[in-house]
Amino acid sequence: MSTKLQAGLISILFKIVGIAICVACLSMNAAGQRPHYDIRLLPEGMKIIVEGRAAPAKAWSFRDSYGGVIGLGKRIGRIASFDDRGSEVELRQIAPGHFDSQQPSGHFRYEVDLTAPARSSDSATVSWLTRDRGLLMLTDLLPVSSADQKTLHSATIKFSLPDGWTVYANHTGSQVLQLDVSDVDRAVFVVGSRLRANRIDEAGLSFDYVSDGDWAFADRDAIDLAKQILRAHRETFGGLPANSPQLIVLPFPQAAGPSQWAAETRGSTVTLLLGKLPSKNAALAQLSTPLTHELMHLWVPNGLGLGGDYDWFYEGFTVYEAARTAVRLGLLTFPEFLNAMARAYDGYLGNDDRDRLSLMEASVRRWTVGQTSVYSKSMLVAFLYDLHVRADSRRKKTLENAYRVLFKEYGRTRPEAGEPSIDGNTAAITSLGFDRSMTAFVEKNVKTPVAIDLKSELAPYGLVVESFGLRTRINVSDQLTKPQRELLRDLGYNDVVRTPRK
Repeated sequence: MSTKLQAGLISILFKIVGIAICVACLSMNAAGQRPHYDIRLLPEGMKIIVEGRAAPAKAWSFRDSYGGVIGLGKRIGRIASFDDRGSEVELRQIAPGHFDSQQPSGHFRYEVDLTAPARSSDSATVSWLTRDRGLLMLTDLLPVSSADQKTLHSATIKFSLPDGWTVYANHTGSQVLQLDVSDVDRAVFVVGSRLRANRIDEAGLSFDYVSDGDWAFADRDAIDLAKQILRAHRETFGGLPANSPQLIVLPFPQAAGPSQWAAETRGSTVTLLLGKLPSKNAALAQLSTPLTHELMHLWVPNGLGLGGDYDWFYEGFTVYEAARTAVRLGLLTFPEFLNAMARAYDGYLGNDDRDRLSLMEASVRRWTVGQTSVYSKSMLVAFLYDLHVRADSRRKKTLENAYRVLFKEYGRTRPEAGEPSIDGNTAAITSLGFDRSMTAFVEKNVKTPVAIDLKSELAPYGLVVESFGLRTRINVSDQLTKPQRELLRDLGYNDVVRTPRK
């Protein structure tokens, strides 16, 4: 073979290989391309139009429930899908929010009816839109395709807004129109025509505050309250949350009572919806209750690399610890704290199946046995745990020590997609057993079914439990020993008039 012919064949071979490499690279890019969604807001109609491009698929599904809210798939309408030439691909609805087609497509368009939920308490957990403002939570707005293996982790989001409207997302510190979202399940956007936003940086704490509506308190009052609570939680856990939080404070999108509130923490975004009380002090007191609890969720569970159903700990125990924080900060009086424990006991007694399951088992079935039952009982168990560990250690150790152990051992950003996470039950139980004297308590009250007799449980600590019909009352005994008095003072009891009995 001549040298010239050889050179020609080699040149052709390189071209063929080069074309193959280019095709392979293009295929890889297409397969790994981040889905892109254009979201157009139509507040007058209380809906959005979404146009998306993602990996081609034959089936698309939308979330139909979140927590206790069901029927979300029925909000999806006028869905259309298109092939590479722009021709419409026929879609078939096989169930509310579930669609399939004969040929794959990666270009689609649909509408979402974002009329506010019928129950105002649901408005902190699902997306909605009014003529003035809205909450957009990507996990109930974006579809999951068969090509995504039923898990959509990241996406690029672009907004088309009416004149005068703005949109805010966490970590931006300012309004955004396009954003790469790394975790769709935790993404929350607040939109509106009169949003007010502030970026707060102080002593290592950084957070965004976004609000709308007229309140009896000023934005600065709410910001100062949030800073105070965040500092207290930082002391409890011995560190900062993984991500800087965003705090959203909005009115309800539907009629609600002035003393009503609803809240949720998703990722590093805390959403609070409030009724409007006319008094500044009453309104701030109303704000402090959910804020103390929800800000704690930035650490537990959202600042932990844990998985599984361990609501008994990250909800029930957190309700208790948040109440303790509120007492320390002067946001809750000690009698009010005891009243909260009494209400938890009433909630526990009101469930016929309260002792049939362990806290671990009840957490897995919380949507069937009832969230209130799980949270009320676990709140009481947290109270008893705290009393036990304080008494056994002569007030040198508390439940907060367990939280510090938990955050030190398991505090981290959320695992990457597909990365296995540590079981939350194992981590929580291990942390609660930081003091070996508490191992038997945890085994009995968390891992096995147990009945709680609050009267006998609290008597050794100088607390008296009385029943009035279906209501329970917890008071401090008139005859306290010195150790009882000192323990209760650690919890916030401040009656220094009585003389302790020796």
